[in-house]
Amino acid sequence: MHLLPPVVGADQARRAEPAPAVVLLDLGLPDAQGYALARAWERSGPRLVLFPPSLDSLPQARQRYAADLLVPPIRIDHLEQALRRALGTGDTSDALVAQGPDGTVAVPVDEVLYLRADGKYVSLRTRQGEFLTDRALADLSRAFPERFIQAHRNALVARSAIAGARLVTPELTGGDADPYWELLLHGVPDRIAVARRRWPLVRRCLPEGRAAASFSPEAI
Repeated sequence: MHLLPPVVGADQARRAEPAPAVVLLDLGLPDAQGYALARAWERSGPRLVLFPPSLDSLPQARQRYAADLLVPPIRIDHLEQALRRALGTGDTSDALVAQGPDGTVAVPVDEVLYLRADGKYVSLRTRQGEFLTDRALADLSRAFPERFIQAHRNALVARSAIAGARLVTPELTGGDADPYWELLLHGVPDRIAVARRRWPLVRRCLPEGRAAASFSPEAI
């Protein structure tokens, strides 16, 4: 890999020789030149790793096509992962930009066990921990229909993460609520409640014989 010297401003970037294969582009360039460059390059230019100036600018940055988005402060290992994805030398699976304990990270979609809407954010649960994204749950459902199934209006569950299900009855909860099904997941103790109208679809994703109680239409 050959590194070109850094350039300041859009004009120098456009004249860079030789033409770069990957560009680390600061979207905060004066006069919105960062966004103009991203628009010009995203179809017929280098692969882009974009640096939005702040979390508030993430929605605008996501409108641009890029290999990755990194919000300062940027950790060197996150930058290395982004470069590998852009160069095609690492994991090229889809990833979600999210906030974790160590700052902004790109969470591979195939590591996400479930997503749950919580106010204006969506929580991403992996075996490693929990992350937050401001992408809408409905948008994520449309983006990854083969990966996730909607268990509830506020929850998407990875089909591959479903280990089984159990019927929760008033006897188990000590209350008087109607019975409902909840999903058991691989690798985490979390349980995801299934909406009554979603159960027929979710049930098809269960590993054979892994419902902890027999299903009857009257029970749910």
